[in-house]
Amino acid sequence: MRSITPLAAAAAAVLALTGCTGGDPEPDAATDTADAAPAQEPTTEPEPEVFRESMGLFRATDPATAELVELLDTGSAALDLTLYIEEEIVETTAPVDGAAGSVNLWFFFDGGHDNFLVLNVPEAALAIGDAGEQDALSTLRGVFGVEASSGSDVDYVLTSTGDVPEIATADEQRCDAGEEAFLGDAETLAADPSAYATVREHWADSPRLWWAVKATAHSLAEYGDVSDSMATACAIYW
Repeated sequence: MRSITPLAAAAAAVLALTGCTGGDPEPDAATDTADAAPAQEPTTEPEPEVFRESMGLFRATDPATAELVELLDTGSAALDLTLYIEEEIVETTAPVDGAAGSVNLWFFFDGGHDNFLVLNVPEAALAIGDAGEQDALSTLRGVFGVEASSGSDVDYVLTSTGDVPEIATADEQRCDAGEEAFLGDAETLAADPSAYATVREHWADSPRLWWAVKATAHSLAEYGDVSDSMATACAIYW
């Protein structure tokens, strides 16, 4: 039988007394912290949804035009637009139409000047295609505050409030893949405008070819002609 040494007995006595003091326990710092109100997380503004589209000189037959106008009417817009615009219809504005360093865009044309949609945009947000590089397509990219204009020459004035990062596309690969799928979708869209959303999905990774599909469909429906829109979109890769 094991015997208890005097030192062990003294330690046992101390433990017994500690467990029977009857006093209230000291508050647990960890418990107090847990019961306290949670710290406020810093609030961040949600990233705006980016309107990514390809648009050209066919306002009346392109649903994207109405989508863009609806967005502009909200007073703000995050845009990543691939555009077909002639350099000569981009003009520096008078101060009454927009701020210094801005230009007017005249585009979405069908059947006469009355159908132009005119946007005043910061020149820095607009990248005009380089004719020397055989690039006929331009881009308008950024986050903008938007005001409807009371001026007779401008419909909306856009002011930069942020940047929209450029995303990777499959333009070059789609241009190199041949024209069978391209022409098939253009013919489908020309014959059945209600197929717009389905055809759009096929070209979501290629804004240049999506522009060309829509332009070709417009040409087929209006004039019975395929046009050279694919060559326009792909010339920089060929």
